[in-house]
Amino acid sequence: MKKVFVNIDRCISCRTCSAACDYSHNEHRPTIGYGELREDVRLPFICRHCEEPACLAACPRDAIKKLDSGAIKRMNMLCTGCGSCALACPFGVIEPQIRSYVISKCDLCASRLEEGREPACVMACPAGALTYEEADEVAETSVMISSSMKGRHPLFRRV
Repeated sequence: MKKVFVNIDRCISCRTCSAACDYSHNEHRPTIGYGELREDVRLPFICRHCEEPACLAACPRDAIKKLDSGAIKRMNMLCTGCGSCALACPFGVIEPQIRSYVISKCDLCASRLEEGREPACVMACPAGALTYEEADEVAETSVMISSSMKGRHPLFRRV
C-alpha cells in the first residue's frame, strides 16, 4: 500500500502541505498537524492509514471507513465529533479539537487518488520533502511521520 512519507532532510517547515490539504478539501480545519522535535526540527504529521485502524474500531457511528485503496476516510455526515477516533489513534495524528462537530482527518485525497493523481500535500510540497510511494520502496532518509511521541517524549511539542 502507498503512504505519504516525509524526507526529514528536505522538509523546510513551510506548511504548504497543510494549506494544500485545506484548499483541496474546501475545509478550514487542519488535517495535517505540525510538531516540533527539538527547537530546530518541525515536521508535518499525517495519518498513517493503518492496516487495522484503531480509529475505525473506536468510532461509535461508523463514520470512519477503509476504502479499497487502503485509505482511511471520515464520512462527514456521520461524524458527530465525539473524539473517540482521536483518543484511539496510537499515533496522535487525528486532531482532538472539534470544529463544526466534525473531527479533522487525512483521507489521502481519495478523490485525487481515484483520478490517478497524488495527494495534494505531496503535489504542493515546494521542497520535495513529501512523497507518496509504496512503504517497502522508501529510502532510508524518508520516514513515516507520526506524532507518536506527542505527550510522551520531552523533546516533542505540538506547534
